[in-house]
Parts: sequence; C-alpha cells; structure tokens
Amino acid sequence: MNSLLIDTSWRNLSLSIASSEELIASISLNLNRGMNENLLNTLDFCLKSVSLSINDFDRLVAVTGPGSFTGIRIGVSTIQGIAAGLGKSPLGISSLDAAALVLKSEKLNVACKLRGNMFAFKKYDFSENSFSDYINIKEENLPEDTVFINFKQYDGDVLNLSKALMHNDFDSFLTDCVPFYMTKSEAEINFDKKSCV
Repeated sequence: MNSLLIDTSWRNLSLSIASSEELIASISLNLNRGMNENLLNTLDFCLKSVSLSINDFDRLVAVTGPGSFTGIRIGVSTIQGIAAGLGKSPLGISSLDAAALVLKSEKLNVACKLRGNMFAFKKYDFSENSFSDYINIKEENLPEDTVFINFKQYDGDVLNLSKALMHNDFDSFLTDCVPFYMTKSEAEINFDKKSCV
C-alpha cells in the first residue's frame, strides 16, 4: 500500500511518501509564502524522483490542523481534489497527533499556538494507549514539559509532521479530511463584530 501525507499547516511545506514497509521519500521546505504555488510542483518532483505517479496511491492524507487557516485549507483541498480525481476517500490527521507520532515518546504533551495567549493542547500516553481531548489552554497553564510545534522550536528544528506516516499507530489517529480549527479565523471574528453593530 502506498501512502501520501501532506502538511501545509505551518510555514513548512512537508510531504512524505511511504509503502507499507518503508519511507520512500520525504521533503520539507521552509516557505513563508507561496505554499499554494509550490505544493503541486513539489509533489510532482517527489513523484518523479521515486518513479511513482499519483495513481499509485492507496491512501491520501492531509494534516488538518490546528494551524495556519490558509495553510490548512491548501493542504486539505489539495488532498480532497486528488482523492476525488482518483475516486478515493481522502483522510486527515491533526497536527498535534502527527507531532506526537513523529516525536515517538511514550508520554508527552503537545501544544500549538492559536490566537493571543491561547494554545491547542493534548496529552499523549502511548504506554497506556490513553489520550486526552483537544483543549484550548492559556500559555501560563501549560505544563513545563510541553512540546510546541509552531511557537517554540523543538530542539531548534521544525518538525516534519509528514513523517508521522511511519509510526505504527498512524492509522488509529486518522480522521475525515476536513479543516480542524480550534478558534475562529480573523475573517469570522470581523464578521461577528460587524453583525453585532
């Protein structure tokens, strides 16, 4: 089974291609702008470099968020479009779940920055197969050992969330391929303000 995972939830464009047994290709590009323009070219480059075509994929997955509103829509809509063209069901995985799988710790706390001093947060205990719900939490209430995936860099590196594809528990975290936002977008906030006047 060949799988493709795309992450456009932050400033990095990352994608990984894997067979049932091994990672075939993985790339992560730091892009402050131009995510939309570079995604399909990057995918095309990776496919050609490993002699695959888009038709060779059994599973198409996007990182669904939380993260950048625009970035999430780019990745999710790309995977939805490719899947629709191939007659396949698109899949998603949250950025917090993907980070937990990439970090491969038995127990960890993962958070990502939202608006203001709010963070999306989730606890993972793989030894007990126990995971908290996603919650919104203020920065001052986060545990000290929290790993931040878009705020403070993990050991100075940006995590390539697309490598979550290789974790044994990857399938158990798959969801529908729809954007996962834990806060309203700036456009929604402005609309709410205008409609209250």
